[in-house]
Amino acid sequence: MSAPSPSFGKSPANFAADPVPATAVREQLARVVNSPVFVSSPRLCRFLTHIVNQTIDGDVDSLKEFSIAMEVFDRTSEYNPNIDAIVRVEARRLRAKLKAYYEKEQGMVDPVLIGLRPGSYVPVFRWLDAQPAKHRESIDNVPASGRICVAVLPFVNMSPEPEQDYFCDGISEEITNSLTRISGLNVIARTSAFHFKGANIDIREVGQRLGASLVIEGSVRKAGEQLRITAQAIQTESGHHIWSETFRRELQDVFAIQEEIAQSVADLLRLHMPDVQGPTRTFPPDLDAYTRYLRARFLIHQQSPETLQAALEQLRRLTESYPDYALAYSGMAAASGLLAQFGVVSGRDVYPDVKANAERGYALDPESGDTCTVLGALRAWFEHRWDEADKMFDRALKLQPSHAQAHMFRAMALLCQGDIKGAEAGLRCSTELDPLSASDCARMAYLHYVKGEYSSAVEHLRQSFELDRDYPEARFYEGLLQFQQQRYDAVIECLSSSASPLDIGLLAAGYAQGGSLSRAEECIERLHQLASRQYVTPLAEGLAAVGMGAFDLAVECLEEAISHKTNFVNLLAIEPFFHPLHADRRFVKLLKTLNLSS
Repeated sequence: MSAPSPSFGKSPANFAADPVPATAVREQLARVVNSPVFVSSPRLCRFLTHIVNQTIDGDVDSLKEFSIAMEVFDRTSEYNPNIDAIVRVEARRLRAKLKAYYEKEQGMVDPVLIGLRPGSYVPVFRWLDAQPAKHRESIDNVPASGRICVAVLPFVNMSPEPEQDYFCDGISEEITNSLTRISGLNVIARTSAFHFKGANIDIREVGQRLGASLVIEGSVRKAGEQLRITAQAIQTESGHHIWSETFRRELQDVFAIQEEIAQSVADLLRLHMPDVQGPTRTFPPDLDAYTRYLRARFLIHQQSPETLQAALEQLRRLTESYPDYALAYSGMAAASGLLAQFGVVSGRDVYPDVKANAERGYALDPESGDTCTVLGALRAWFEHRWDEADKMFDRALKLQPSHAQAHMFRAMALLCQGDIKGAEAGLRCSTELDPLSASDCARMAYLHYVKGEYSSAVEHLRQSFELDRDYPEARFYEGLLQFQQQRYDAVIECLSSSASPLDIGLLAAGYAQGGSLSRAEECIERLHQLASRQYVTPLAEGLAAVGMGAFDLAVECLEEAISHKTNFVNLLAIEPFFHPLHADRRFVKLLKTLNLSS
């Protein structure tokens, strides 16, 4: 589609009497790509968005056939335009689509024309109104009242090397971390935002599933020491693009870019939230240390015993090179804690390292929500110092109000102490910030189970399994729920295929209560065989002993489990499974050991 001379450009000579500002162009772009004419052509939407943004950014020199083939159509550096005519073919399709759009009813009343001349990949912009409306440089589409929720989706890796995924993920996470420091703003946690990694889903659906009114997305291209990051903000209800920017910097400037993106979002929100302040800037670590930390954190997020062990080794080497890098120490504490939580190692065995690393990380950077949360978790789950733990979680949330894990750990610590109301409020905050987290759904299910609200517990377990069909924590909670309802056949069906020691112990209890003592004894023998090859927490046999009515053995196993610092034993005071032991005076002593009231 050809058009008269545009009124947009970086040089004053390119402007007409009334130039079209960048915001008006972006608003028009949003109308076009979300229209019925374009919405079914994602490739053309990507093409149009790319050339419009490059022109707005003043980078028209990059709008050549070769660079467009690489940036838009994912061609490699071996691309030959004489053999592959994809750019020219798609450009012709784009011109035809634009023509069709402006001939439709919606396009005929739009205020701005976006055109593409034959033989050129540089779009032109001009007003179609006789008197252009006053287009505001603000996000009028963001709700003017209520708490605004932002999600940062994983930035797409556009680098030649696929293994740079960890670096792109790290950028998304750091932008998220910066935004969590803004008071009055809800920021969706990594777990839920990364649920959409690699998915081709309409941004409006993403907003609905995350409960987010604003989404930040982008791409990263890293080539040697050169970095190109494109970021944009999209209002999820309308799908309108309300801000975008491209950063071309040296690799060493990555910290500044992350802060600039977070600051830009804060500036956008300030119109409707006057009290919003920009994120507090922290001193960036050494680039090499940061890059190595990202690799290890990438492994921690996968949460398998193998990746946790690998992350621990990488972080140990990192602290040898950078002995003052706070997050590396907190990362080691978190990885070791997760290994103990999953029953791979004894909590008692890893406790000295977890304690040293958590305290070292906090001492090096007490202004980090991460270091505060990790130290709070140590104080609660390993040391039963509940008041001190609560102070650390409180500090983490003052520093980063949207720190989902701080909300979750604090809630579970309150649950251990029998504060059901406080725990429920905290878990609601956590699940609001991390709605697609299988672990948060499972813990909310556990809370309802403790309250005796079994139908609600079932619903939350269903959500957890939908997110992760074999999430171990949810499976264990489902076994407890079925046991408490005396559905012992369901306990057996749920747990019989599991190799988890706690599941096997609960399975034994289910068999015993269902009248099959011999099958229960087989489960105990299985635990003994496992213990000859791997660590098995004494709590597993304690569960079996409760179900079999062997209460003396159960108390002994619980004493040993506390000594082993098995995490689940902290829930002793409120866990319905242990009600048969409440009349035993030794049970009260167990609670005192955990600094819990009876």
